[in-house]
Amino acid sequence: MKREPEPCVEPLWRLLYRYLWPFQYLRDVNCGSKLERQQNYRYNRAMRIFLPGFILKWVLLTAIWFLFGGLFDRGLELDVPAACCFLTATTAFAVAVVLGAAWIWLERFPELY
Repeated sequence: MKREPEPCVEPLWRLLYRYLWPFQYLRDVNCGSKLERQQNYRYNRAMRIFLPGFILKWVLLTAIWFLFGGLFDRGLELDVPAACCFLTATTAFAVAVVLGAAWIWLERFPELY
């Protein structure tokens, strides 16, 4: 008798975390021996091809939050929700900038040591 494998049900928050947060796919190059740091840097260089997709996601999130902030501010005249949206958009933009800097760094410098 053959049993069907049960589908893996992942919580929504975990799925969103994996979809939006790229830093879990990169390794720390500041700890370990010199050889381990070099290997981790090479691994990060190999994973850099995924960074533009994450940058695009965060830029889109930035635009969406700014649009919501504008809607709350000008359309509905709700100041506190608008401020929360603008703050969230600014934070999302900061994440996009950090990802962009990491991508440029990994593209530009083939070897760290």
